[in-house]
This record gives sequence, C-alpha cells and structure tokens, in this order.
Amino acid sequence: MDYFSNDKVNEDDRRDIAFQLVNALREVVSISRKLNQPISYEQTIDLVQDLNPEMYESITVLLDRKNESDWVKYYKELADVQSTPEKEVNPVDLIEKDLKILDSLALNKDNKRFLKKRIRDYKSAIEYFQPRKISEHKILNRDTYLAEREDLKLKNKIYEREEFVDYRLDSDNVLRLRLLHPDNAENIIGADLIYEHLDTKSGQIRFLHMQYKTWNNKSLNFKAGSLSAQIEKMSKNLCQAGYCGNEKGKKNIKGYRLPYCCAFLRPTSKLQSSDSKMVSTGLHVPICEVKKIMETEKSLNKKNVSGKNVSYRIFD
Repeated sequence: MDYFSNDKVNEDDRRDIAFQLVNALREVVSISRKLNQPISYEQTIDLVQDLNPEMYESITVLLDRKNESDWVKYYKELADVQSTPEKEVNPVDLIEKDLKILDSLALNKDNKRFLKKRIRDYKSAIEYFQPRKISEHKILNRDTYLAEREDLKLKNKIYEREEFVDYRLDSDNVLRLRLLHPDNAENIIGADLIYEHLDTKSGQIRFLHMQYKTWNNKSLNFKAGSLSAQIEKMSKNLCQAGYCGNEKGKKNIKGYRLPYCCAFLRPTSKLQSSDSKMVSTGLHVPICEVKKIMETEKSLNKKNVSGKNVSYRIFD
C-alpha cells in the first residue's frame, strides 16, 4: 500500500500532498521545456500514470480531476470534427446515442461480457463530462493562486505570499491578485478579491474589487446571506468614493454600454466541468448596475442582468 491509498493517514493531508506532487511535476516539466505557459493538469496526471501506474490510481481518487479515458478522448474528437460555427456538437449527446443502441442489443442477454464492458465504459465517459460542485472558497483560491488565463498572458509567477500573488504581464507590467476572503478586510470593504495592475513605466496602479457569489446559473437572491450588505459596502467604499471615474472624473463614456467601474459582483456557478481548467468562469456585473436591479427585483438572474455585464473573457 502506498502513501496516497493509506487510510490510516488523514485524507486531507494525502490530498494536499497529492496535489503538491502533481503541481511540482507540472512546474518541473514546464521549466525543462522552457514553456511560456505551463502544461495542463490533465497532461501532468498523464505523466504520473507513465511514471508510476499504481501511484496514479491512488492519486486520481484523491484529486478532483480525472484522467481522460480513450473513450472520452474519442468522443471529444468526434464532437469536435462534427461541430460547425453554427452548431456545436456535445460529446455526451454522441455517447448517449451509441449507448442507447448498445443497451437495446444487450437487453436480457447473457454472456455478453465485452458488450457490457463497452456499456460500462460509455457510462463512465458520460460521468466524466458531468459537472462537479466546487465551493466558493475553493473557487477563490484557485482563481488567485492557480491562475492560468491565456487571455491575461500571464508569463510567470514572480512573488507569492499568503494574502497575494504577483504575476508578470507583457511589457514587464505586474498583476497582483490580492485575496481578502475570509479575513476582516472583506468585512470592511465588501470584496473577496482585488486585482491590482501596475504599469511599470508610469508607476501608476489600476485596481478593481470583486465579490464572488456562487449561484445555480438561474438566480441570486439579494437577501441571501450577507450579499446585500457587501454590495452596500463596495458601493460606499469604491463607487461613492469616486474611484470609478476616468482621469477626467467621468463615469460614463459615449458609445459604450457600461460605465467605468472598479467594483464588480461575480455570480459564479457551483458546477464546473470535470475537464475544465482550474479557474472559474462567470459573469461580471458592475456594482452600480447591481444596485439598480436591486431597486425593482428580489434577485439577480441572467434575464435582468442581460446587457449589464461582461463575460469572463472580455473581463480578462
């Protein structure tokens, strides 16, 4: 029995060590290959399988992510080649279509060992694509310390402390992700995470504050938990304090649908794709727009926020 499958060792400790091992291997391989962007976690876990199949089995049980089976890879590629700009084909739809045929053939049949194995493989592939629940705290930590956004062109992590991490951007500019949650600073300002962008040529810093809230992709009740109070704190400390204006003090720009903003609410789904990168996706809604919605609505949803938010890609 190896360390990672030893039930006598605390599971959280084993999970932490497993992740550290995978992360260390990922960094070593990325450095040795002189890559601008590190290899993916999925590729790293594949390497663990090549190096030590027994350890791989133990580690994958502990980690959130699962290695892709050959059938997962097959249906991903099949969906990709069948997809068009007008219509995206879902791998799960293709699997379920083939599974339905196999189920009807194997129904009430004995001694169909290989056929039934294929059915199990297909069901496992479907399970792979099912979303998994991630806590708000875990989402924040991943977005802060495991940032992999290609749109941000993060070259490398240059400094890290418990409360923030610095990344080098193009033109030697620096992005600092400062985590306030769950410390007292969050209670004062109302934000979970602060983005600080340092322009090394001018010596000036741009910043924005973010309050994360997990939702079910349908609605976010303003009376739930401390949401209303957090919105008011961000509005008072940032919007009303004048930090949302441009260099001329103006908050709105002609020809653009959203105002200048340094305070956002980020509704983020608890459900994340099993093969997604270890960063979250979500909407970004300016706090001033949230307050307008609060005046007439009891909750925030995709319908009343339409046209008043930006996607995570545009935000980056």
